[in-house]
Amino acid sequence: MQSRTFLKLALTTALLAAGLSAQAQVTKIRFAHAGPEATSQHQAALEFARLVKERSGGKLEVQVFPGSQLGNDSTVIGAVRGGTIDMMMAGSGNFAGMHSKLDVLDIPFLFRDQAHAYKTVDGDIGQSLMKGLESNGLKQLAFWEVGFRSITTKNRAVRVPADVKGIKIRTTPNPTHVQAWKLLGTNPVPMPLGELYQALESGAVDAQEHPVDITYAAKFYEVQKHLTMTRHAFTAMPVVMNKQKFDALSPDLQNVLVSAAADGRTFQRNANQKNEAAIIADLRKNGMSVIETFDPAPFKALVNDDLRKSFIAKNGPELLVAVDALK
Repeated sequence: MQSRTFLKLALTTALLAAGLSAQAQVTKIRFAHAGPEATSQHQAALEFARLVKERSGGKLEVQVFPGSQLGNDSTVIGAVRGGTIDMMMAGSGNFAGMHSKLDVLDIPFLFRDQAHAYKTVDGDIGQSLMKGLESNGLKQLAFWEVGFRSITTKNRAVRVPADVKGIKIRTTPNPTHVQAWKLLGTNPVPMPLGELYQALESGAVDAQEHPVDITYAAKFYEVQKHLTMTRHAFTAMPVVMNKQKFDALSPDLQNVLVSAAADGRTFQRNANQKNEAAIIADLRKNGMSVIETFDPAPFKALVNDDLRKSFIAKNGPELLVAVDALK
């Protein structure tokens, strides 16, 4: 009798120890971003988390925190560098202070089309830019996208540069974006995405510019009346991880993260391309006027030379030449 009791106790102890050991082997990764839950970036983050768990055999578990739950972009970047948050993603302009060459991606009217933007960030240029963040404690896994930005306004539609003159427009804190909007005669107001709806509602700003999926998911149609599909700038979205935590993982688990980030990028792009027409239709149903035909030439003429000169003064001409040369 005592022998059976001992065996049961030993078996229970062994099973408990095995369970605790399995739990101890799970590495949890907190992944923060500012996008609303309905955006493609959040859906891609959830797909990334699913792939990571599946491909790591449960050894890695990604927990996604959308909507600036853990802080705005600048706060979270600092937290990832410091190691209190493990991963995040944000528009490339948020990282330009650490790696000024990233500014090249934010020059308005730089890319001829979507394919040109993707060749830039997916190829040798993108790989070079990704390595530039490592000295700041960040390991970049991939370039996802905020996407091509289009302007919304409250009181007047935008067709020509005169239509934006004098308006207060929310922009990113990126100096290139701020300079571009100043050259167009606006009053740019940098602020976090999480504060933008209230600023539009109160009249603190008159306009904003985001890809349409963010405009839709954030319900800016409730406080803006006009959308013009300007597609004036492409914003890439680095997905970054605390480098020390990444380096501490085995090579196999590092590869899981990198491959899942690449597949998350494809997932997001496919979602954006598939959903854009339906989003524009829904914006119209929600009362927005939408101008889909837009001539960028007069806008580009006002900003192109000065923005390129500013970039070259900091970083030299080589990167711009390489981007322009891509076919």
